[in-house]
Amino acid sequence: MKNGFIVSARYDTLFFTGSLLVPLGLWAAFSIGWMTGVAVYATFQLAFNLPHNFQTWTLSLLDEGDRAKNGRRYVIALAACILIFAVPMVLSPDGVYPWVRDALIYWGYYHLVRQHYGFQRLYERKLQNVTPLESKLYGRYLDAVSYLPLLIRFRDPELMTIHAGGMSVWVKHPVLPPSVWMPIAALYGACIAAAIAHHVWMASRGRTGLLPRALHLGTVTIGFGLAVLVIRDLVVAIAVVTAFHNLQYIGLVWFHNRTRAELGETAGNPSVGWVRNGQLAYYAGASILYGLLIFAPRALFRHERLAELPITVVVALHYYVDARVWRFSDRPQLGRYLKLTRPAPPPKAVASTG
Repeated sequence: MKNGFIVSARYDTLFFTGSLLVPLGLWAAFSIGWMTGVAVYATFQLAFNLPHNFQTWTLSLLDEGDRAKNGRRYVIALAACILIFAVPMVLSPDGVYPWVRDALIYWGYYHLVRQHYGFQRLYERKLQNVTPLESKLYGRYLDAVSYLPLLIRFRDPELMTIHAGGMSVWVKHPVLPPSVWMPIAALYGACIAAAIAHHVWMASRGRTGLLPRALHLGTVTIGFGLAVLVIRDLVVAIAVVTAFHNLQYIGLVWFHNRTRAELGETAGNPSVGWVRNGQLAYYAGASILYGLLIFAPRALFRHERLAELPITVVVALHYYVDARVWRFSDRPQLGRYLKLTRPAPPPKAVASTG
């Protein structure tokens, strides 16, 4: 089981934990004046967010089997996303649309947290000796270190205001007084202290294999803590916490698709075929080109509200589809492609009776 790592110590560090250093590099470049907030946003979208978005389509829209099973559902979801965002953009750009836009931002935040919970469960599948109670408690721990910092940030409307391109956009939220957010901050600190104490206690009792999951929990804690509590510029904070999620996802999907290619199960999926044939330039190029095409309207027509529609729609559709493609109950092959289950032994030869 590779000592509790999902892939290996090196791979997990590169994509699942150490990858946090990449978005922190964007923050550093912004802090010392090498990049503007707009440059951070564009880099985040083109290099991380939209290429990660493309990975979902390699599991769904680009897969013939999945299209046959879920294609109608995806078309309906796409149409719903277009209507939900396009109608208020046109009919109520300053009334209804800001509420819809902010709802998408909060849905995206929830989406990030759910991915980290998914990684927790993958590490526990490798660890194997985790009780349901322990798993549930650490699932709630991830909720605490993800959502409590956001509530603490709600203390100041300026911290929830996007400043970019000469415009200011306030992300709607309740403004919490000190009597509310300070107890939340105390609870946040207590949760982290309790998790550290529990890990020390488990190690003292000889529990082994804790490191991979502990690295994941620690990195998520640091990532959300820095992005949501320390970084004041909201655009940069969003880029940091989301780019980390993007890199993790790219690494996981690449491992999934590489394993599928190794097993030779590439029929009906050109992206996995590229992996099998070593055509990595095609795979990477398609990811980047997709991002450029989706982002182009937003970049070229910055002051046109409808220019936001392509990126908004595909992001929302990604959230919907991604919530479905990682259901192990619906996709038993996920266990094989992520090497969570051992391949079945070849059938025994049967003596001929003829």
